[in-house]
Amino acid sequence: MTTRPSKPKSLPDPPLIRQLSEEEAPHLYEDGVYYPSAANGPLLAPPSEADAPHLYENGVCYPSSDGVPLPDGETQGFAFQTLVTTLRAHYADQPRTRVNGNTFIYYDQTNPRRAVSPDCYVAFDVDVDVIDYHDNYRIWAVGKPPDFVLEIASQSTADNDLRPKRELYIYIGVGEYWRYDPTPDSEFYGEKLVGERQVNGLWERIPVETDAEGRPRGYSPTLGLDLVWTEGVLRFYDPANGEWVKTHEEEQAARAAAEASLSDERAARAAAESMLAASEAHAAELEAELRRLRGDAT
Repeated sequence: MTTRPSKPKSLPDPPLIRQLSEEEAPHLYEDGVYYPSAANGPLLAPPSEADAPHLYENGVCYPSSDGVPLPDGETQGFAFQTLVTTLRAHYADQPRTRVNGNTFIYYDQTNPRRAVSPDCYVAFDVDVDVIDYHDNYRIWAVGKPPDFVLEIASQSTADNDLRPKRELYIYIGVGEYWRYDPTPDSEFYGEKLVGERQVNGLWERIPVETDAEGRPRGYSPTLGLDLVWTEGVLRFYDPANGEWVKTHEEEQAARAAAEASLSDERAARAAAESMLAASEAHAAELEAELRRLRGDAT
């Protein structure tokens, strides 16, 4: 049975970043206080501690939902489901790896309104039982922020992804930040695919080049995978084995094909065994008839 950590780990001091003024980003301010996040935090009235003790810590509630439906729109929704399920299947054999998205990541133990929800994140070498118990990701409880974060462009989220969230991910210590625009003309981000890694508290571009097929392509050192924009869909390629990482649908199709092949093989084996049995029975009948004839001749 998973229990609440008795002593939450503390975060290191965040790197210095330029704080946006209230005139530049009024949505990041509340009563003159700066909250470097793309959201103002949970909106729902929280349940009582008696009803949901896993959401509480020292009397403070960290909700798992704000009541706002995510993701934003069909295009973003399809991309979100595909990316998260693909990476989740890829790392399924690594029990200390968590892949998720559109869930709360809390980064300030003193203020439950300081939370962010990436479209997709990957965290390596973490105690997933702690995350499951709380039903959200509390950096101080997990001991580290996610290693990889990816945002998917949409009309309502692009501005936040390009500025406030970008600064916030530096602030909380995310190591790698990717942005993917599924629109043909890069309508929201201005670029189809952008990767950045944190170096000394600043974002440094990860090279994204056009491959032989004309597709934007960049290598993620954190994931050990290529990210490839192809006809509006983001795919992952594993250079270690020279194969595309299968999507959930492709995994299911491959599994179904393998099961069908195994079923066909079993059917063929059964048919062959039946034919062999029939042949052996026929041979036995012929041998019996031959013995009878020999007996009559005698």
